[in-house]
Order: sequence, then structure tokens, then C-alpha cells
Amino acid sequence: MSKPFYIIGFMGTGKSSLKQYLEKSNHVIDLDELFETHTGIDIPSYFDRYGETAFRLQESRLLQHARADYIVTGGGIVEREANMEWMRGQGIIIALDLPFEVCWERIKDSDRPLVRNGKVAVRALYERRRPLYARADHVLDASLSTEAIAHTLDQLKGVEG
Repeated sequence: MSKPFYIIGFMGTGKSSLKQYLEKSNHVIDLDELFETHTGIDIPSYFDRYGETAFRLQESRLLQHARADYIVTGGGIVEREANMEWMRGQGIIIALDLPFEVCWERIKDSDRPLVRNGKVAVRALYERRRPLYARADHVLDASLSTEAIAHTLDQLKGVEG
């Protein structure tokens, strides 16, 4: 198997849409889906019951066991430096990037636990994480079509995979 591509980015950058497109012809793991399957509980309920710290710990464990062509992560995977080091050591990190306002429009009505904190708090989170996403091997403009992003990934796989 070639090096995995780890797809990172803030909530609303299109990671899930990209996953759906990529899984037509690739082995793709969505860490959030894997988390829910593994724990038997949805992420909002897990946050409510155990908190974000426990979630991040479980997320890190799952990251280290995930094997696929593409591993789509949750937006907060970058919060732990150990996760970034793991991904960099195992594969190629691809960040999807969009302006905050576009992300907010996409997520504002969702049931994501961190969105409950409101726009000001989510913007602060975005600003805190953005430099972490920028440390990816490649940062892609997520305003492009899913097909265009997938095509870019195919080209990168040929070079780096």
C-alpha cells in the first residue's frame, strides 16, 4: 500500500463530501465514523458524557490504527501535536482550506458539539487551528469542486504516494 493521505481541515471545509467522492475508487476511512462504530455512541453524545479531552484521546488511538489510502480526520485532530507527528511520519497530510464565513454558513445549523458554543467561539477556534492546518504537506483550496480536489489528490498520489 502506498503512503496514506491524511485529510485535515476545519469543520465545513468539505472533508465528508470529499470522502464520499474518494471512496468510489479508493479505500477511505473516516475517523469520525470509525469513532462512532468503535465506541457505539455518536460524537455529540460522547462529548456530553465524557468531554472533549476523552474524545481527543480516543481519536488519537484510532488514528494510529487506521489503515487506508485516505484517512479523513475530524477538524480537531491537529489539536494534539502527537497526531501531527504521527500523520507526518506515516503519510502525507492534506489540508482543505476555506474562509471562516464559508465554513460557518455550512456548519451553523449542525449538531456538532463545538458549534453549540456560538459563532464567536467557533471563529476563535478557527483562528487557533488555522496555523496548525497550514503545517500540512499540501494546503488545497476547498472552494474548488470536489472533483477538482480529487483530481489534485490523484496527481499528488502519483508523485508522493
